[in-house]
Amino acid sequence: MRTLIIQLPMGEPGAATTYTYAWVPADADQAPLKLEWSSVSLLPATERSTEVVCLVPAMALSWHRITLPPGLHKQRARLEAALQGLLEDQLLDDPAQLHMALPTHWKNSPDIWVAVCDKQWLAAHLAHLETAGITAHRIVPEFAPHPQGLHITAPGHVDSRWLWMSDQKRGVWGLPLDHVSAIHLGLTDEERQTAFIQAAPAVIATVSERLQVTPQLISPGQHWLAALQNGWDLAQFGFQAHPQARLRKTAQRLSSQLWHQPQWRLARWGVGTLLLSQLLGLNAWAWKTRNDWQAQQQSWTQILRESFPQTTVVVDAPLQMAQQVAQLRERVGMLGPTDLESMLSALGQALPTQLAAPRQWRFEAGQLRLSSWPLTAPEQQSIQKALATQGYTLRADGDVWLMRAQEGQP
Repeated sequence: MRTLIIQLPMGEPGAATTYTYAWVPADADQAPLKLEWSSVSLLPATERSTEVVCLVPAMALSWHRITLPPGLHKQRARLEAALQGLLEDQLLDDPAQLHMALPTHWKNSPDIWVAVCDKQWLAAHLAHLETAGITAHRIVPEFAPHPQGLHITAPGHVDSRWLWMSDQKRGVWGLPLDHVSAIHLGLTDEERQTAFIQAAPAVIATVSERLQVTPQLISPGQHWLAALQNGWDLAQFGFQAHPQARLRKTAQRLSSQLWHQPQWRLARWGVGTLLLSQLLGLNAWAWKTRNDWQAQQQSWTQILRESFPQTTVVVDAPLQMAQQVAQLRERVGMLGPTDLESMLSALGQALPTQLAAPRQWRFEAGQLRLSSWPLTAPEQQSIQKALATQGYTLRADGDVWLMRAQEGQP
């Protein structure tokens, strides 16, 4: 599945608004992103299988840590109002004019970070994209509180040279790169040495000089890939997409990751090996079953020819043998299992001593129809079991019982 990521610019959208976008390659961990700029009318067309992700710039977000009251996850209708009440004292604007979003697994921890941005600004950009036929399936923050230590990133934007920091304890905050230093960051030498620091080519020399460390070089926009996997989706409350569409895109995204990403290579090889072994096993089992069936057919044919040498053409050996045996019985006057006398004799032997025989019966075409014969469930099972040992079946057909010879009886 292809992913188109579009960064929302600051300010209200208009005819001259330019969007930065990039197609995320399948091997996103290795291939750099190719950033492009375009007005909304010239953005690339998306297919049904394309996932569109809107990236909210770090400048447009503020982060606030709150403690949710217990039991709030059971009252989803009150969740947005509860967030507005909890953040009212921390926000400068009216909470009703702001969009708030929670982490994906917010129910597992009451102490969480909340992302806040301007609701009207976000809605305007999403509507502007809709005019070009582009519907956002996910909305992710450019940076989010990182769960594993301090992360420092200098994206190297042309219009703004900022240094962004994120960790789970302090959230996300930024400083102008031209006015930053190791002292201004308030970091100890140990924090500065253990922090994960990365910078784009345009600012790597400045970051190295001001922080007195050598950062990792990243290509422009490469930090967008981390934003896709930070576990946040700001499409909540009024911006939440249709549940079925979100579920479909999530399934497509997961399947694409399993199929393309390098960390799943061993799993793909394992599944492929398992499927191949199953296919080989099924073919081997089918080949053995076919050979066993052919050997059995040849065995039946040989028995038929040895027992009845006059048989010249063999089509169905078991059926032809049964017919030959029936003809021999007729010649010598022997009774067969489908004759009336044989069926009555078998029925008499199967009946319990205390059970009365059926009042009415009729013989027709190798079967015995027994009527006016009420049976309890235990009596029925006992008779059926006794008849089965003699090669007969007994089943109910409405109010009548049908007694027949089992298939394969000569």
